Amino acid sequence: MHWLLSLVAKLPLGFLQGFGACIGELVFWLSPGYRRRTRDNLRHAGYNEAKFFTKVGRNAGRQSMESIWVWYRPAKTVLSRVKISPQAEHIIGSAMTSGRPIVFLTPHVGCFEILPVWLAGTHYEKTGRRITILYRPPRKEILRAVVGEARQAPGIEAVPTNLAGVKHVIRSLRNGNTFGALPDQVPSNGEGVWADFFGRPAYTMTLPVRVAKQFNAVRIFAWGVREKNGWRIEAEEWDSKLTGDMARDVEDMNRMIEGIIRRMPEQYAWSYNRYKRPQGAPPPDAPRSKGNQK
Repeated sequence: MHWLLSLVAKLPLGFLQGFGACIGELVFWLSPGYRRRTRDNLRHAGYNEAKFFTKVGRNAGRQSMESIWVWYRPAKTVLSRVKISPQAEHIIGSAMTSGRPIVFLTPHVGCFEILPVWLAGTHYEKTGRRITILYRPPRKEILRAVVGEARQAPGIEAVPTNLAGVKHVIRSLRNGNTFGALPDQVPSNGEGVWADFFGRPAYTMTLPVRVAKQFNAVRIFAWGVREKNGWRIEAEEWDSKLTGDMARDVEDMNRMIEGIIRRMPEQYAWSYNRYKRPQGAPPPDAPRSKGNQK
C-alpha cells in the first residue's frame, strides 16, 4: 500500500486536488447515507443552499487526495506550498518562546494534516523537540499501518487514541513538547462530555482541556486554509480562563470551533458523524456526575 500511495503522491498537487474534487462530488451523489448526513449537518448549522452541498463534497475529496501528497512528499516540498498569516506567525512565535507547553487544537477544517508538518519543519526538527498527535486507527487493517506510519516524521510523533497514547501525550508534555488534537473528533466512552455544537448535543473530547489545565499550557487553535497552490496557516489563541467545570470549558471550546468553521464553512468536514453516541456513553440528557464536572 505504501508504494502505491508514494506513486500517487508523485502527481502534481493541483491535479490531485482536482481529481479529489471530482471523486468527492461523485461520492456525494452516489452515497445516500453520506449525502443525507452532510445535508443534515449543514442545515442544522444554517447552510441550506443546494450548490453549497456540492461544494462541500468536492472539498472533502480534495482533503483526501492532498493528504496523500502531504504524507509522502519530502517535507521541503510540502513546506514550499505553505504560507502563514501575520497573526498566526505572531501567536505561534510567541508561544514557542514562552517556555510553556503548547496544546494545538486543529478542527476538521481545510487541510488539517498540514499543521504538524509545518510545525516540525519550521520549529521542531532542528531543536530535538516534537509535536505529539493523536490519531484514530482505521478499522480496515490494511490502512492502519499506512495512516500511522505516514504521519510519523522528524519532529512528529503520531500515537493512537487509546490509553497508551494518552499516557504518551502526558509524558511528552511533561518533557516540554507539544500536543496536537482534533478537538471535534468524537471520543470513546468515558473520554468526553456532551456539549452543544451548532445547536445540537455532541459528545466532545475533554483531553485537550484536561492537559492544558494540568500543564498550564498555551492553547492555540491553528488550521490550514486550502488555497489555489497550497495552504495558509491561520491561528487564534484560546485565552479564556479554564474554569475547572469540564462541561463549561468544553462548551467554550466548541464555540471557538464554530467560529472558525463559519469563516470557511465550505472547507469543513460536514460529512463526519459528529453527533453519534459512542457505545457505552450516557445519553445527552443524563445527569452529570461530579467526576464529569471537574
